[in-house]
Amino acid sequence: MKLMVNGNELEFVKARKSYWEGSECLYVSADGDQVHLVESENQETVLSTTRSKFAAFLDGAKKGEFDFAI
Repeated sequence: MKLMVNGNELEFVKARKSYWEGSECLYVSADGDQVHLVESENQETVLSTTRSKFAAFLDGAKKGEFDFAI
């Protein structure tokens, strides 16, 4: 999926375990030091953060730090 973010056309990808029809998916893209997230149901809202913050979040998720939220 391609979207415009800050004037740049970016290619977003989703996890293989996401639904085939593309609903209820979280897409991710990177541009320089920025990582961008967008939901399949609301592609107008893009959450952007730095690569280091995103890496820290992924590390915490892998270690189960956010399991209470699921």
